[in-house]
Parts: sequence; C-alpha cells; structure tokens
Amino acid sequence: MSQHPVPVFIVGHGRSGTTITATLLNLLAGIEIVKETGYIGQMMNLLQDIQNPSSLHRLIQETNNWLKHNHWKNAATLVGFQQFCDRYGIHGGSAFIHYVWQLDSSTPWHELSCIGDNTPLYVMAIPAIQELLPDARFIHMVRDPRDVICSTLKMRFGADEIVTAALEWHLYLGCWLMAERVVPTDRRIECRYEDLCSSPAQSFARLARFLNRSEADAAEAIALHASGSAAPKNGFEKIAAVSHHTRITEPLSASRVGRYQSELSAAQIREIEEIAQYGMLAYGYQPAKWHTHPLMREDRMTILQSMVKDFAKRCFKRLRSR
Repeated sequence: MSQHPVPVFIVGHGRSGTTITATLLNLLAGIEIVKETGYIGQMMNLLQDIQNPSSLHRLIQETNNWLKHNHWKNAATLVGFQQFCDRYGIHGGSAFIHYVWQLDSSTPWHELSCIGDNTPLYVMAIPAIQELLPDARFIHMVRDPRDVICSTLKMRFGADEIVTAALEWHLYLGCWLMAERVVPTDRRIECRYEDLCSSPAQSFARLARFLNRSEADAAEAIALHASGSAAPKNGFEKIAAVSHHTRITEPLSASRVGRYQSELSAAQIREIEEIAQYGMLAYGYQPAKWHTHPLMREDRMTILQSMVKDFAKRCFKRLRSR
C-alpha cells in the first residue's frame, strides 16, 4: 500500500485568512490545498456508513452538489472512487475524502506529501474528522472579530447583523479551543491573520515547518507570491477573480489590519466587543473597555432581535439572487 499524503485542514471563521494561507501553501513543493469542499461536516454520517451502497450513492450525489456550488471542474463518480480505492489499496470514509481532494489536484495523489482544503467551517467538525483521519493536521487561522465582521457584512454570505456575527465568531473560536483538548499538539497549529500580514516571512515559516518544509522553502514561497508572478492553482485562479478574494494575489502587508476603525461606527464596535471580548482577550485583541455581555445582564432580547433580523435579511438576499 502506498504512503498516504498527510491530510491538512485550514479552518477558522470565514474572512480570517484561510484562503491566502492555502494559496501560500500551494507554492510549497508536494503540497496541494484544493478549493473548499464544504461537504464533510454535513455528510459525516454518510462517510461513517460508506460501506452501505445506499449511503455511498447519496454521499456521491450530495458531495457533487457541494463541488458544483464551489465551482469544481470535476465531479465524483462511483467508478472513479472504486478505481481510486483499488489503485491505492485504501477504503472507507477517509479514502473518499482523499479521492475528492485529488479530483482537481494538479499533481498525482501518490506524489504528494500533504493534501487538504481550506473549508473554514470544518472547525466545527474537528473531532469527527480526526476520527476518520487520525493523521490529519489542522491549521487554525484567527483574526480580530472587528475586522472579520467588518468584512463579512459586505459579503453575500455570513451574518448580516452585528450581534449575530459576533456570536458566530465566538462560537467558531470556541470550537477550536475545545478541539485543542483532543488534537495532539504536533497535529495542530494556530496563526493570527494580523501576524501573517505584518510578519509574513516569520509567520509563514512556522506554518511551513509544521508541514515539514524548511524556512528557505517558506521564504521562496513568500517572495514568489510577493512578486506577483505566481499563478494560483487548483482552482484558486477562479477564486482570485471573485470580488471578495481578489487580494489573495496581492503581497501581504500590515495595511490589511484594522480597517474596522474607519469602516465601523463606535456603536457597531461596541456591539461586537460586548459579545466577543472574552475570545478577543484570549488572542490579544484589546476591546476599548470592559463590557458586560448581554447574557450576563439577562438581556436575551438583544440577541433574539439580532437573530430575527439576520434571518430576515438572509431570506431577502436569497430571494433577490434568484
């Protein structure tokens, strides 16, 4: 049986640097980070029951819906999956995940040392992923929630209300902090987006070492990306054309940090800090002052109102996009 490429997951909240991290890692030899797959967290039961023909059939169908949504070039097939398993002598849910990853890979699976994807919300499925892929490695990207939400509010996806958006940031952060209890220290690493932007060489060198690449390899990748001569691969060239991802081809710089200060109002910043300050303090993001969380003052109405407004806005966006 051939040696498997190490599975790599780049996770965190959306707009926290997962895509730029994937783009940089793709510049390292033997590493393939493909576009977001999105299906694993929601299809976990089917992956665990993959020996059941009906589960496998549904898994392929549902996975292809995700891949189509994320603009993948190729699709999964029963014949293709069986051929992949026969060729490499692997089977089960882990084999299916690897099979999907290699669909759009520019390098044959058996020639890779690492393969994975950068679906941010897999941060909510880490224990189950680790059960399927015990050798999986996780890179957690974290960013100041004020900048995250400042960016998210402009997107076609994500929360449309400040309080709801802050709750989501804190939830995803909590999922990572809980996952740290079950993932061995040699299989996880964390990086602040701000550090990647202000000290790209040093920060990316840490990530490269985590995947057994040298500092020289990391420096070469950073220089290649900064020069603008590195063409995105594995479908990331299409991602780079999307309005909210155009900056993945631009050199990293400290100018990406702190935009919330000029783009959010004082009231909006306060709302974020009230909800997210505990996670902020844990990661060195200083709130303007100490805030009392709405639940601490028994103010559930603020949270309820935000969720109702957020739901209404999301429904409106979906209707408008049809």
